[in-house]
Amino acid sequence: MGIFHGGRWAVLCCVFALAIAATPRTFLQNRFSVDYEPFQGPWNDDFDWGIIKEVLHKAPGNAVISPLSVKALLALLYEGSASRSETERELLQALSGGNPQAVPKLQDDLLRYKQPQQQQQNLLITDRVFHDNTVTIMQKYHSIIEARYNATTQAVDFQDTVSAAAEINGWIAQNTKGKIQSIIKPDMLQDALMLLINTIYFKGSWSIPFPTNATVQRQFYTGRTYTSSRFGGSRTVSFMKQRERIFYYKQSDQLGAQFLRLPYDSNQLSMIVVLPDEHVSLNQLLARLTPQAVHQTLVDMAEEEVEIELPRFTITYSSSLRECLQQLGISRVFTDQAELPLISRGRTTPLKVSMILQKSCILVDEQGTEASAATEGTLVFTILNQPIKFIANRPFLFLIYDEGKGNWLFAGKVEDPKE
Repeated sequence: MGIFHGGRWAVLCCVFALAIAATPRTFLQNRFSVDYEPFQGPWNDDFDWGIIKEVLHKAPGNAVISPLSVKALLALLYEGSASRSETERELLQALSGGNPQAVPKLQDDLLRYKQPQQQQQNLLITDRVFHDNTVTIMQKYHSIIEARYNATTQAVDFQDTVSAAAEINGWIAQNTKGKIQSIIKPDMLQDALMLLINTIYFKGSWSIPFPTNATVQRQFYTGRTYTSSRFGGSRTVSFMKQRERIFYYKQSDQLGAQFLRLPYDSNQLSMIVVLPDEHVSLNQLLARLTPQAVHQTLVDMAEEEVEIELPRFTITYSSSLRECLQQLGISRVFTDQAELPLISRGRTTPLKVSMILQKSCILVDEQGTEASAATEGTLVFTILNQPIKFIANRPFLFLIYDEGKGNWLFAGKVEDPKE
């Protein structure tokens, strides 16, 4: 057993990269809309929406987070918490919301996401516990996280902060296709005993690609304050366009927003774009959103002919989630009273969490000229009524949603596509 220095903490870090594009293909299946069966439940996303609203409301500009990534880290902490302790109670409440089946479902979903066939489809989720080489991880904890989450452990010399940071950043870059680098700085490891890291990388191809020859320059209104008819400043950005295509869509009068489903080619994943009505600000929309209202809107979506104008955007975002999690009732794990004896024992000072970090990257575009050629051969059914116009020329939300499992992989907001 090594010597432990006082005040050394555990650090949790979830990182994720998201690239959304229409990769060049030589053909597209003949379909005018993609089959849609909204998740029927039972849902377990109260915590997801809590973290989404906390982070997006407080972020001053563009932001993207992964609720699933945060839950994966909390699950690793939950497995190391003492039975019937306050730490276990707080973590279990966040993960399950009182549903005894929620944690087993999360474990099963994470294992399925990590299957080789999923990784081949550009959805990569990995978890690793990096610990100082003076820390002995209990074999039982190692076995549990490997069996239930396909997570691994690795000893690192945190005394050599520069080399340790380089080693950890190398692992992160490898598991996010190089999209996320240098998230761990050497000074973060000064008092660290352990880092729990989750990475999520997703690159999706639209089922109905945006033709690149239709992309145009137009105004995006970036103002943070709104009146009934006018927005703040504007910027000229590239807008992707879709015409004469059928999408699932819903105008929610209750929430004051349009919901549009943009499906991907595989994994039962889709992007839900949520555009506030002109008289509704993004913060007003976030305040109105509830899990129940979103669930009902997803069920109520119907096929419509929609003319879409959506800006291309790229977001790189980093944030500490400690304050947000404390607001949501997870506080014990950050204190000297944290009860995590199943991870490691024999310390003279308690093992606690110093911070939970995340850095994310998202790219949304139409990518490549072959995509436009593929769409020309798509079978199209045109509705005789005037098509609905979905013009995202003002701040909006987006969600990456697993329709089969009911998981929110990503959530974000675009306040300025050029930020």
